[in-house]
Amino acid sequence: MHLYNFSQLIILSFLLATSLALQCETERDLNFEECNLIDLTDEVLTGICNRIGLDMIEHVLPTIVDEEEETPNKDGSGDVKKYTHEQYARGAEECLLVEAEMDRLAKEDPEALDQMEREALEDDPALLAEIISDVLSQDEQLLKDVATKIKKADDKAEIVKDISEEMLNEGEQLEDRPDILGYLVATIIIDDPEFLDEFDEQLAEGGWYDEEDWEEYEEENNGDNLGGSDEL
Repeated sequence: MHLYNFSQLIILSFLLATSLALQCETERDLNFEECNLIDLTDEVLTGICNRIGLDMIEHVLPTIVDEEEETPNKDGSGDVKKYTHEQYARGAEECLLVEAEMDRLAKEDPEALDQMEREALEDDPALLAEIISDVLSQDEQLLKDVATKIKKADDKAEIVKDISEEMLNEGEQLEDRPDILGYLVATIIIDDPEFLDEFDEQLAEGGWYDEEDWEEYEEENNGDNLGGSDEL
């Protein structure tokens, strides 16, 4: 067995601590100092929005990127838009700001948040189903947990049976079809808004980034940049 002397151990410890401090690969690594949104990959940035139920391409980037900023296709067509890494980082920041605002409302003005939820349910139930399906498709364990919970709910047995028989193919289970499960959850929520609280509880299990780090980042930057440099 190779034995290190004291000096070597100090160097090894320093290198290990440095490598850990510089790790910036996932949302969990965010501290808005050494690790900022701009340092993460497009895939991870997209995952941040997926986690809170927003599709980066469909829901977020079109609302924050001006047409002049869009990168056209090589053939000049505009059917498929191409976004830059900086725009993905801006999109992820917008998702975190939305999440922070929702958390603030939940603490300071829950009645206003409830009203927003009711209006959203009434205005676009199809969008609700799509968002729920997107969230479920990103987390296999959550998908299984929600499917199990709904199938065990005696008071939801009839609607589960009706939708399953109508929409599932032979041999399929709810956990095999996040699109159908999302539609089922949305249907239940519209009929019973309190079920949304139960769904939120399952989404809220486990943290991602440190809440104090994000609050400090908001105060210092006021959402004006994404860290790393003044110009992204």
